[in-house]
Amino acid sequence: MNDNPIKQVSRLTPCQQIKIWMPRYKDRVVLIAKYKIGTHNEITFTKAKHLAGMVFYMSGTEIASHPLETNGKIPCYAVPIDELYRMERV
Repeated sequence: MNDNPIKQVSRLTPCQQIKIWMPRYKDRVVLIAKYKIGTHNEITFTKAKHLAGMVFYMSGTEIASHPLETNGKIPCYAVPIDELYRMERV
């Protein structure tokens, strides 16, 4: 996870905050609910201890370019973990 590029985002840029329990480890994918996506997205993990304290970023158009799947209840975009940017507020 340390090789993710860093994306600098202004402190004044409003971001949609998305909290994810854990990524899907078998194929290293994060399922992001379709209805939660905004223009700018701040993604954090709540139960994955090795990702605790890390904040990730991905724009809404980048997320929407990934395939739609379901988590069993709602449609979600399947985003590879390696494509998420580490987020740094400046």
